[in-house]
Amino acid sequence: MKRLLGFVLAVSLLFVVLALPVAAQETLTVYITGLSEDGIAWFQDEFFPDFEAANPGVTVEMMTSGWGDFDTMVAGWITTGEGPDVIYLGSEYAATYGDLLWDITPYLSDWEDLAQYLPTAIDTVSFDGAMRGLPLLMSPRPIFYRTDLMADPEADFPLTFEDALAFYTANSVVENGAMAQMGFMDIGGSLFDAQEFIAYIWSAGGELYNEDGTSAFDSEATAEALQYMYDRRRIMMPTEDTAGLPPIEGYPIASGTVVSGIFPMWNMPPATDPLWENIGMGPYPAGPNGAPLIQVFIDWLSVPAYVPEEKLPLVIDLLKYLGSVDNAIALSAAQGFTPTRQDAWDALRETNPVWNQLLDLTVEYGRSFSDIRASAELRPLIVEQVMLYLTDQQSLEDTQAALKEEYDAILEENGYLD
Repeated sequence: MKRLLGFVLAVSLLFVVLALPVAAQETLTVYITGLSEDGIAWFQDEFFPDFEAANPGVTVEMMTSGWGDFDTMVAGWITTGEGPDVIYLGSEYAATYGDLLWDITPYLSDWEDLAQYLPTAIDTVSFDGAMRGLPLLMSPRPIFYRTDLMADPEADFPLTFEDALAFYTANSVVENGAMAQMGFMDIGGSLFDAQEFIAYIWSAGGELYNEDGTSAFDSEATAEALQYMYDRRRIMMPTEDTAGLPPIEGYPIASGTVVSGIFPMWNMPPATDPLWENIGMGPYPAGPNGAPLIQVFIDWLSVPAYVPEEKLPLVIDLLKYLGSVDNAIALSAAQGFTPTRQDAWDALRETNPVWNQLLDLTVEYGRSFSDIRASAELRPLIVEQVMLYLTDQQSLEDTQAALKEEYDAILEENGYLD
């Protein structure tokens, strides 16, 4: 009898256990690109485990790649309708993918934290009047100066193309057919960067597009930007046979052979490094009809339209969790970029005068690198055509004509022109 009662009790308990609700098992896949090893480690070792602990039954998986694979991978996912639940996008991509991403505005309408985000950051992630993602990190890229290496340590940082060329002449050294000191180094170290070229069109007073949406590469501002970059190149590289600097280990600005340059903060010494006593920063120079500026890159997280609607609340929860002020500060510390929410700036300003100066300059001179249409095709076009001009293989006039003709064709093919 006791055995029978025991059996009945065990069966009853089994039915009770089976009747209990089971925690939903859900996997979120997040694609991250372009971050440093420290930034990736922060996501994997801190943020994802914290989010999983706060959401029992949820697993977060990461996919990563470099910017070199970015365009091909993201275009494949978004156009085929299958891929990660969250995709990391660069500053310029709202114009390219906007209508293929979820409008998350309704999900953030009652989120009080949204008021802390910079308006320019919200504009960067918006398409057709709606938010297509959440701003994550901001990377202002001023020109940094080694004041202790400058020919005149008391000189003002140049604000015009003319003064900048004079500065590079005074601070560049070529010996025995090779660079011994560069008055300026661009972010890639090749004396030409496509994104920087666009910044100089803006600082010359121009824009990339006419009112009808066609390319404005035939503008006077574009000609000024091209001429400035050519003249700058010839100061540091008198001929194309001029050898570059010896290989640099560590931060270029700390090498002793680079007087000024454009670098992201992750490629600069830590803000606590004593070298900052000899590092200043300023905006990009401008043409006579323009104004100095600092290019600001805003990376953001988007939700592709192929993500099922029933999954959206969980995805939005992840974005909000990541966008909290505490996580914004923690990610900034790990990655070296600037938070896009202004209440996270207070901690940076109090921590170090370097960040304080960088934020002040960003407020005064910052312009977001956004609304770049068909950017994946524009970048190689710029590199191909402008390098022909910079290396004396093509005239300025032919370069402008080729840029306009080919970019207009790209814009039309991609549906940007009526």
